[in-house]
Amino acid sequence: MKKLPPTTRSRQALTCSTCGRRFFLDETQTPPFCSQRCQLIDLGRWLDEDIGVPFEGDAEGTAVEYRGDPDDADGLRHD
Repeated sequence: MKKLPPTTRSRQALTCSTCGRRFFLDETQTPPFCSQRCQLIDLGRWLDEDIGVPFEGDAEGTAVEYRGDPDDADGLRHD
C-alpha cells in the first residue's frame, strides 16, 4: 500500500456521522466529527443507550436480556 504524505492524508474529505456535513480532516479537532458539538451529541446517544454495541449473550446459551421493551412489562424478551 502506497503511503501518502501527511498533507495529502489530512485533506481527506469525510462526512460527519452526526449531522451529515462534509468536511476535511484537517479542519476539525474532533475527528471523525465535524465539531465538538456533533461529538458531544454522539456521546450523549451512547450514554442514553440510544445506540450501542449488540450483545448476544455468552457461549453457554444464557438468555439474552433486552431492556426497555415497551410490549413487555418486565423488559425481557420471551420467545
